[in-house]
Amino acid sequence: MAPGYYRFPTIYKDTVVFVCEDDLWTVPAEGGIARRLTAGLGQMSRPSLSPDGRLLAFVGREEGRPDIYLMPATGGHPRRLTYLGDNNCRPVGWAKDGRLIFIHSAGQPFQNLAHLYLLSTDDGHQERINVGPARAISFGPDGRAVIGRNLRSPAHWKRYRGGEAGQIWIDQNGDGQFQPLVDLPGNLDNPIWLGERIFFLSDHEGIGNLYSCLPSGEDVQRHSDHGDYYARNAASDGQRIVYHAGADLFLYDPATDVSQEISVTFYSSQTQRNRKFVSASKFLDGWTLHPSGKAVAITARGKPFTLANFDGAVLQHGQEHEVRYRLLEWLNDGRRLVAVSDEGKEESFVILADSSDGAGVVKTFEGLDIGRPIATDVAARGLDVEQIGTVINFDMPSDTESYVH
Repeated sequence: MAPGYYRFPTIYKDTVVFVCEDDLWTVPAEGGIARRLTAGLGQMSRPSLSPDGRLLAFVGREEGRPDIYLMPATGGHPRRLTYLGDNNCRPVGWAKDGRLIFIHSAGQPFQNLAHLYLLSTDDGHQERINVGPARAISFGPDGRAVIGRNLRSPAHWKRYRGGEAGQIWIDQNGDGQFQPLVDLPGNLDNPIWLGERIFFLSDHEGIGNLYSCLPSGEDVQRHSDHGDYYARNAASDGQRIVYHAGADLFLYDPATDVSQEISVTFYSSQTQRNRKFVSASKFLDGWTLHPSGKAVAITARGKPFTLANFDGAVLQHGQEHEVRYRLLEWLNDGRRLVAVSDEGKEESFVILADSSDGAGVVKTFEGLDIGRPIATDVAARGLDVEQIGTVINFDMPSDTESYVH
C-alpha cells in the first residue's frame, strides 16, 4: 500500500468520493479501503454527489476538452452531458429540483466571466441563473442564497489581497438582491450555507482554513487549524463538510465542531508512476554548444545532458531525481557546466561535472539572493571555472550584472 494524493472530495451521508491518479475513488466517511470508480483514458476531476446520493457528476476529458459527465454513484458507464470544451466548466452543486448547478465561461469575452447554469441530467438542457458572474452558490431557507464572485482557491494565489480576491455575497431576503456578506482581509472560497451559519474557506489569518459566520456577517469563527497546507475544495451534503489539505481528506462535523482526517487505505497499481520513455525533442528546454564545437549540452524535462557530435554516450549531469535544472551553459574550460538548480527553498547556481569528473554536482553557490534568473551568459564572455565563482559571489565591482541576469 502506498499513500495517494487525494483531492476534490464530495460527500453524501457516509460516502465520500474523491480524485486520485486522475480517476474517481470512493471511501467510507469514517475511513477505510478506497474503491476505484473509474478507469478512464482521460483526466477526471471535480466530482459532485447528488442530494439523494444516486448520481455522480464530474468533469471529464475522455474526448479531449473538459466537459460535464454523469454516472451512477456506485460506478458504471459515464454519460456526457455538455459539449462546451471550456476550462472553467465544472459542477458546483445541485438545485432542489434535481438539476445540476455548474459554471462555464463559454461564449464570454473573458475567461474569468463565468456564470452559473442549471443543467438537466436527462437531456443536458441548460438554463442560466441570473445572479451575474459567479463561481459558487449555496441555498439557505426561504429562498435565500449565497454566491461567490472571483473565487479562486486561496492556495492558488497565496495571501493575495488585491481587487480580484474572492468575495461572498448574500441574498438576505430571498428577493434576488445580493450584498457582500463579510469583510475580511483575505481570499474567500467555497461558501456553504449549512444550518444557521455560512461556512467558507479563507486565508485572512495566513493559511487557508475553514471558517463560518452568521448570515448577517457577524460572529466569524474558525473551525480548522491547518498550519502547513491550505484547506481546499470544501463540499457538503447539508450535514457535514469535506475538504482536502495537502494530500489528505478531512471531515468537519458542525455538531461536534471537530475537523478530523479521513484515513484512506489506498491500493493502486500506480500506473502513472511507471517508467516511460519520451522524445527529448518534444521537451527541449534549451541547448548550448561546447566552446570548441565538438559537443552540445541540452536540458530536457528539467534534466541536463551532454552528447558528442558523432560518437560516445549521452551523459546525464546533476542529481537524477527530484531536482530540475535550467539555463545550462558550458564553462570556458570545456569540462564543466553551470546551471540554475531548484534544489532547496530558493533557486541557486551549481557547477556540474562532465564525464572526466563524473556526472555530479561539483559546487553549489548557496545563500545568494538571485531572485529568478531568466538568462545566463558565461562561455561567450570567456569566463573560466575560477571566475564563475567570483561573478556569482558578486566580488567584481564592474559589469557584474551583465554576467548574471
